[in-house]
Amino acid sequence: MIWLSGCATTPYVSVPPPTGTYHIVGSGQTLYSISKVYNVDLKELMRVNGIRNPGQLGVGERLFIPRAPVPLYIAPYHPREYASIEQVVGKKQYEVKWKYITLHHSATLEGSAEAFDRNHRMRKMGGLFYHFVVGNGKGSGDGEIEVGWRWRKQKEVNRKRDIQICLVGDYNRQEMTAGQEEALTKLLKVLVAKYDISVSNIRRHKDIEGRATECPGDSFDLARIKKIVRNKN
Repeated sequence: MIWLSGCATTPYVSVPPPTGTYHIVGSGQTLYSISKVYNVDLKELMRVNGIRNPGQLGVGERLFIPRAPVPLYIAPYHPREYASIEQVVGKKQYEVKWKYITLHHSATLEGSAEAFDRNHRMRKMGGLFYHFVVGNGKGSGDGEIEVGWRWRKQKEVNRKRDIQICLVGDYNRQEMTAGQEEALTKLLKVLVAKYDISVSNIRRHKDIEGRATECPGDSFDLARIKKIVRNKN
C-alpha cells in the first residue's frame, strides 16, 4: 500500500505495536531490580521509558516492560537506602514553582506508599496521591521517607503549587512517632530551603478553606513542627 503525498509517493510500512506489559513500581524497588526480574537490559528499560537517571524512580510509577507478557511478582518490600534527605528530595527541578506544603495523615494504623498507591488506583485517583509518605514502622520503616511518582515527575495533584506529604498513622487515636517527627522536620527543612517556601505556608489538610476534614488529626502539633523547621540547627 502507498500513500500519496503531493507529487511524490511514499511507501507505507505497517509497524506492529510494541509488545510488553506495564509494571507498577512498588516500595523499595529499583530500576536495576526490576530489570533483573524481567530479564530486560537496564539501558533498554531506561530508553523505552525515557528515564535519564535510574535513581529517579517513584512508587506508583508505570514502567513499560518490553516483551513481557504479564506483570511479574517482585521480591517483598525492603527499605530503600538514602544517604541523606537531600538525596531523597533530589536535585532542584523547575517544572513547578512550589509554594505550599500540605500535611496529611493516612487515618490508618499502618501502611506504605505502595499500599496507598493500590488503594488510590482502585479509587480512580491516578495512583499514589501524595508526593512523599513518611512511615511509622508498620508497613514501612519508622521515619522512612518514600518518594511517590508524582514528585519524581514533578506533577501537581489537585491543588496548584502544593506539595502533598502523608504520614502513616491515625492522629485521632495515636501520636506521631519520634522517627516520623525527625524525618518529617528534616524533609520540610530541605523542601523549604530548596524551593524557597515560606514556613507559614506549611499547613494541615484541614486548614485549607472548604476542606471538611479532621486530617491530620487532633494530636498533630503543627506549631511544634514549624518551630523545629524554623530552627536552623
